[in-house]
Amino acid sequence: MILVPTIAFAVSDVSIFYKLLFPLLYILVTIAPFVILHRMGKISDYEFTKREERPPYFTITTIGYLALFLLTSFLVKDTTLIHITLAIFVAQCILTIVTLYWKMSGHMTFSTLLFFTLIYLFPYATFLPLIFLFTPLIAASRVILKKHTVMQTIIGTLVSATISILILWIL
Repeated sequence: MILVPTIAFAVSDVSIFYKLLFPLLYILVTIAPFVILHRMGKISDYEFTKREERPPYFTITTIGYLALFLLTSFLVKDTTLIHITLAIFVAQCILTIVTLYWKMSGHMTFSTLLFFTLIYLFPYATFLPLIFLFTPLIAASRVILKKHTVMQTIIGTLVSATISILILWIL
């Protein structure tokens, strides 16, 4: 969740202020709700093993990612960063909605988004598509650890791949 915007802002042409501010805001939006909900006893572990514990955290972070997308759009005005922050928001939004009815792998969703974002940011790095070799390894780890089923990892990957292609290359 945090690597995608951090890398995107770091390699962008925006001012050093935004390069520092936005990654910090993404860290805050991602970690603060977890800490608060964990202290309140609403979340038992950082992997959100229990599906019923996911909606409050995912809803809060979705709203935070929407705010960061809007801030990027109105303050930074960099098309690449707008597309990437939109992709983060949409991925989190879909993950939040799906979580209300089913469990989808957030690890697969955001690792796939990271891989597509790296290819989007560095289109001439011909070796970069090899990063997708990690996809089955991450999926297998989630299944072996009994955190997800094979289908939950596949859906997380497909949803994120679809979002990435639509927003980063077609939009």
